[in-house]
Amino acid sequence: MENFPWIDKKISSIDLGNLSHALIVEGQEGVGKNQICQYLINGLLNEKNSQNLIKNNSHPDLFCINNETLISYFQREDKDKLKNKTKKIPVGFIREAIGFVMLKSGLSKNKILFIDGAENLTISSQNALLKTLEEPPQNTYIIIQSNRFKCLNQTIYSRCQLIHFNNLSQDELYSWAEDILQNKNDKSVIPSYMTPKKVSQLIEDGLFEDLKKLNNHLSTLFYKGIDGKVISDVVDLNIDFNEKINYIIDFALSILKEDTSNIHPVRLSDFIQELSNFRENLFEINSLNQRYSLHHLLLKIPC
Repeated sequence: MENFPWIDKKISSIDLGNLSHALIVEGQEGVGKNQICQYLINGLLNEKNSQNLIKNNSHPDLFCINNETLISYFQREDKDKLKNKTKKIPVGFIREAIGFVMLKSGLSKNKILFIDGAENLTISSQNALLKTLEEPPQNTYIIIQSNRFKCLNQTIYSRCQLIHFNNLSQDELYSWAEDILQNKNDKSVIPSYMTPKKVSQLIEDGLFEDLKKLNNHLSTLFYKGIDGKVISDVVDLNIDFNEKINYIIDFALSILKEDTSNIHPVRLSDFIQELSNFRENLFEINSLNQRYSLHHLLLKIPC
């Protein structure tokens, strides 16, 4: 589990003995919200052997709605939705969960409904959930995790205790990264959009070095000029195509913001806009040759 210092502060402020029957844990994806949710679940279902049951998603008093259980639901109830890879949480699944919390607990004193990714609740699902939030069964807790701010029915917020995560600033991200990177100066390689969870994953998987290489190659292209060998090196890097595009845009934006290049700001802005337009239209392009497209875009870096 990732070591995020801001999580420890959140946990220290939580009184498990004085919780609302319903809680919303919201904030940007990848900042550790699930750690808070797991802390709450483990604290409320704290009987012997409960943690192993929770880990295996087999605790009789815990109903989880997440990507895994949503797939299982569609396999049983609506295989067309499964084919379409929808992430929307249908009202039928919420009604199934509500039926669960209405039952008597089997092992613990408490029962928990955990909804992960609540930004995917449909309007009908939210309305069905609202009725239970207004009249919850005794010793029942509903924990709602959302990756988007204020995306639910406002009445739902009025019925819940809110645990809110502000977006991390670049300084906060860098301060945290200094403690986990072998070289503290490597923090400058991290793009502004990348979450702590993603950074931790790259380091754990040994892929952070590829990010450093990408940063070095882009520094050469933007500060020293076009170099065919360097462009080929960027194309060959073992980094997802979309991730490369996002990183190049972020890199160019940082140059524009800090005014650290001899490139005219208007030409640099035009290049960033072209990249952004390309990114927005990616899903509309059939049979895209990613290597050729990336090579072509990098040749357009203004001098």
